[in-house]
Amino acid sequence: MKVVVTGKGGQLASELEALKGFDSNWTFLSEKDLDITNKSSVLSYFKSNTFNLVINCAAYTAVDKAEDEEELAFKVNAEGTKNLLEACEPVGAKFIHYSTDYVFDGSSKEPYTELDTPNPNSVYGASKLKGEEYILANQKVKSIILRTSWVYSSYGNNFVKTMIRLGSEREELGVVADQIGSPTYAKDLAKDTLSILNKENYNWSQGDVFHYSNNGSCSWFEFARTIFELTNITIQLNQLKTEDYPTKASRPKYSLLDKSKFESTFNIQIRDWKSSLLDMLKQELTV
Repeated sequence: MKVVVTGKGGQLASELEALKGFDSNWTFLSEKDLDITNKSSVLSYFKSNTFNLVINCAAYTAVDKAEDEEELAFKVNAEGTKNLLEACEPVGAKFIHYSTDYVFDGSSKEPYTELDTPNPNSVYGASKLKGEEYILANQKVKSIILRTSWVYSSYGNNFVKTMIRLGSEREELGVVADQIGSPTYAKDLAKDTLSILNKENYNWSQGDVFHYSNNGSCSWFEFARTIFELTNITIQLNQLKTEDYPTKASRPKYSLLDKSKFESTFNIQIRDWKSSLLDMLKQELTV
């Protein structure tokens, strides 16, 4: 099977490349290699190259910046997705796409299932939802949407790396304690994505939506506290309310995802977020 992965250099694509980069059947494309927002370039590339599956890791993820760059966010997260879908159509290629917990408004008291109605309260969330809608509307491409949350990795910039840096620079730090979700180790998501490809009994359909994050839940404050505990960083950590730390984009107060559909469909037990974090930190601190 010939696989093309977009978003080379990002957290998730980097984890996939670390696992499959040695395989000549896998091609990893950065924005410089292929601008997914340029429809003619996308169609031309895929017309000239053989492929059976596209894994779309390319995304505009600057949540606050998106409030000022709405057109660009939608261009990448929505129109770019649509362009890739249209490239898949003529050859019957399958499509895997990653979305976000930010398609929900955070008003739920229970973990969100795939049947819950999205209602984003940020430009970023809305742009990712529009990409989902293009996938769901496409009747020709067999596809999977994987909604995930709070992604971190040994690659790229993320909350874990930021906390480690701030922990070495400051004696005191405030972190939001009233937003609840679950961290996702990109390496776990990459490995479990590959596992999907090996599930011969899975019947691919059009626009099958799954939720994926590491198991367990925490606030950003609890996430930070665990990072400092595992790295033996001593710092005065203070709990903040969302209103104490104003941001341009609104974040969901509660965005925990129900992963039971993913686990039962693919017979995969998703790891607990604390054990995954420990693995990432061990790797990070030995690099």
